[in-house]
Amino acid sequence: MAKDFQEITGYVGSTVVLSVPSRVRKSRPTGKEQKRLHARAVKRILDRQTGELVGWLYEWNTGELVPRWKAKAQTDIVYD
Repeated sequence: MAKDFQEITGYVGSTVVLSVPSRVRKSRPTGKEQKRLHARAVKRILDRQTGELVGWLYEWNTGELVPRWKAKAQTDIVYD
């Protein structure tokens, strides 16, 4: 997945290790692809209308960007 966000300079975020559900691990192709081992929060996800924090964007060691929602997934959002 291409990185479509601007790098934050001086960002001091937390590195969080998230587990991958077994159904995802089993469906991933085996071979030379890297496995998801650890992720770090790179952006906050805010509701566009209210500015409320609704989730975080995580970057995995594989380079994949995956949203982590506080509740249900949102569609009208902005990244901060």
